[in-house]
Amino acid sequence: MATLKYWLWLTECAGMSAPRTAQLLEQFGTPENVYFADPGEYASQNERVRRALEDKSLDQAERILAQCDQLGISLLTMQDAHYPDCLKNIPDPPAVLYYKGKLPDFDRELTIGMVGARECTEYGKTTAARLGLELARAGAVIVSGIAQGIDSHALKGALAGGGTVVSVLAGGIDKKYPWESRFLYDDVAAAGALISEYPPGTPHKGMHFPIRNRVISGLSDGVIAVEGREKGGKMHPLVG
Repeated sequence: MATLKYWLWLTECAGMSAPRTAQLLEQFGTPENVYFADPGEYASQNERVRRALEDKSLDQAERILAQCDQLGISLLTMQDAHYPDCLKNIPDPPAVLYYKGKLPDFDRELTIGMVGARECTEYGKTTAARLGLELARAGAVIVSGIAQGIDSHALKGALAGGGTVVSVLAGGIDKKYPWESRFLYDDVAAAGALISEYPPGTPHKGMHFPIRNRVISGLSDGVIAVEGREKGGKMHPLVG
C-alpha cells in the first residue's frame, strides 16, 4: 500500500501522461525515487513538469486508495508480477491499471479484441454477438469496450457462450458509461474484469477513447473490427 501511493502520486497527482511517466521511470527507476529526488534532478524537465514534481502532497493518492477500497477496485502496477507482459510491450503502457473482477492470464490465454461502431446495422449486431458466442465457446477471452453497438453485442454473445470477458474503459470504473450499457458492468466484472488506467471518478472523455484503444490492442492476440466507418475511431492507429 505504501508503494502504491507513490505510483498514484506520479500518474495522477503530478498529472503525468503515460509517455512522461515512462520517461521518468527510465530516468529514476521507481516512483519512490522520482518522489524523493532532489529538485535539481528535475532540471531536464520543462517548468510545468518541474512544478508538478515538486508538489509532494500525497493527499490525492490516499483519497484514490480509499475510494478503490470502498468500491472494491484493485490496482496493478508495472512492477507487479501479474502485470501482463503483452501490455508492457506496447508503446507507453499504463503505469497503473485499475480493475474490478478477476483478470485472466493475458500472456497464456488466447485473447481476441472485438471493436466496432456504436451506430451499427442489425447485421453488425448479429455478427458481433455470433462471433463473441463462438469465440467464447472455443475458449477465447473477449476484450472490448462497453459502448452500445458492436462492443456490447460482442460482450453479450461471449457472456451467453459462458466465456471470460474484459472491458477496457475510457474513464473510472465507477462511472457507468454509456448509460445504455450500465447493466453490463456487473455482468462483465462477474465473468472477467473491468479495466481502466483512470482512477475512480474520472469521466469518460472523448480524448480517452483512442488512448484506451492501445490497451485493447496490447492485451489482444488479434483484433476483429466487426463494423465501422472507414475513418472511425476503431481504425485509429493506436489500435494497430
